[in-house]
Amino acid sequence: MSRNMNAQQVIEYMESLRNDEQRKILMGFFKTGPGEYGYGDEFLGLKVPQTREVVKAASPDFPLSDVPTLLLNRWHEVRLCGFLILVAKFEKLATKRLENNAEAIAKRDEIVTMYLQYAEQANNWDLVDLSVHKILGHWLLLPTTLGGGPTGQHTDYKIQVLDELAASPCLWKQRMSIVCSWKTSQQGDPSWCLRYAEYHLHHPHDLMHKAVGWMLREMGKRVSMDLLRDFLHQHAHEMPRTMLRYAIEKMPEKERKEWMNIPPDRFVSNYVVKTNSFAGVPVTAFVDIILLHSDKSDEAMYYLLHQRLCHQMRERFDVYHQQLYDDFEDIVEDFFLYLREGEDGMNRQPYQSLRRIKKKDAFETWLLNTFRNYLRNRAEAEANLYTLRDYTFDEASTSIIIDEQKLAVASQLIAYAHQVFYPRGRFILLRSLLTMLNKQQALPDREMATALQMTHLSYRVMAHRMKHNLTKFRNRLIHGEQFRLDEQHQQMAHRIYDDFTNLYPTLLSYYTQTIDTLKCADAIRQLRQQYYEATGTMAHEPEPSHAIITTIDGLWKKLNKMLIY
Repeated sequence: MSRNMNAQQVIEYMESLRNDEQRKILMGFFKTGPGEYGYGDEFLGLKVPQTREVVKAASPDFPLSDVPTLLLNRWHEVRLCGFLILVAKFEKLATKRLENNAEAIAKRDEIVTMYLQYAEQANNWDLVDLSVHKILGHWLLLPTTLGGGPTGQHTDYKIQVLDELAASPCLWKQRMSIVCSWKTSQQGDPSWCLRYAEYHLHHPHDLMHKAVGWMLREMGKRVSMDLLRDFLHQHAHEMPRTMLRYAIEKMPEKERKEWMNIPPDRFVSNYVVKTNSFAGVPVTAFVDIILLHSDKSDEAMYYLLHQRLCHQMRERFDVYHQQLYDDFEDIVEDFFLYLREGEDGMNRQPYQSLRRIKKKDAFETWLLNTFRNYLRNRAEAEANLYTLRDYTFDEASTSIIIDEQKLAVASQLIAYAHQVFYPRGRFILLRSLLTMLNKQQALPDREMATALQMTHLSYRVMAHRMKHNLTKFRNRLIHGEQFRLDEQHQQMAHRIYDDFTNLYPTLLSYYTQTIDTLKCADAIRQLRQQYYEATGTMAHEPEPSHAIITTIDGLWKKLNKMLIY
């Protein structure tokens, strides 16, 4: 097989490899008989690895203008060769280095235009499945000039393209509209899968049932099983059984049985699903939805914003990661809490500045710029916060501190730590304090780490860092330094000091409030509920017969024992 062949040479070479015995097998496998979905398709009898070898030899300098000759050929394998050549050309132009290159964007757009022009030539499921996600699916994630206007994401136009495929009377174009989401789900964007899975929910053809179920399964595996469950809670009762079976394939056996036992068309869920309204919508509508739904309980809004821009946010994070203590996932979680609640709580929501954006398609630019500013400000704040003078802690020097001073230090320490730590850090702080006061009611660290969606090692590292910083804060207070507490945390310190006799319920109240600020709040509540069902008492709460009595001296000794030196 010679390299750099033209279209006619490729066809002649592939025809020379004809295998009549394999041809009969393939014609049966791809349903080419009368009345079947592949009726009329003709095969040479080549296996896919053979076709890939031809592509490998032909594609480096194969003229794009010659590809239509292959796509219009009678032989199935020749058409597959043409589509795979387009895939090879597209992938070379879609590397990270060339994502925003103007020349590469123009050539990618040319390939996409050709792919859409000859889409009906992909007239069997293998031709679609081996090409659409690598061309059209990847294009959805990249800048384009198609759709008019300056180079950009052009989400509205991309949705228009997929909507036209989904609405086409051609089965294979319909399949393209959902299978292209394989790539977007791999890159962490579930919106395309959710949009077109819902679109094709009542499709009559078994091939579409399999494709939709397959893509939902991949979305759950690559992005979030919780999003998949959200979709199933709303639609499982109306999904064809094949579609549902494919979608739940990666779930535990017990859960699969529960989903399959849902009676078709009679299941009514009380579960409130907020995912679909976000799925694949144009950017202009996306902004309106965010403003409408940016309430505290909206997990879907967080998830889709995070996944939609994860790649670009990671690039901005990498600029500052050496100056930041927390990892990327924790910082993104904190950022969306900041967007939702603002620096000063609900009195000032950064989301409200969206109303001042004149062009709503500038939303992504606004969000990424806001994230960059947030990272810069956070890096500066952490530099001031954690670059502290190292005090030599002299245990003897604290022995002369009277009880009132010990209590003042402890109350300010807790309030200041609560002010400066981020959501997970605040949670671990309060949990550590409650565990210190009431050890027998503590949940195991491994289980808590799992509920917080952390490894046990990362949980221990965060707890160690939190205690290390607490030690520095305590030393500063002991030496008479005054912390700048905001009004909210000043009140918190006063409440702890004034209500010392009720310290445990006071800390428990802050602990339960802090759970609400965590993305994984439901997992923590579920873990505490399981503990309650097993023991009869809620984790970290004292047994009714056991009153926690803490003296100031006892608290001081336990607090110092908890901290690392």
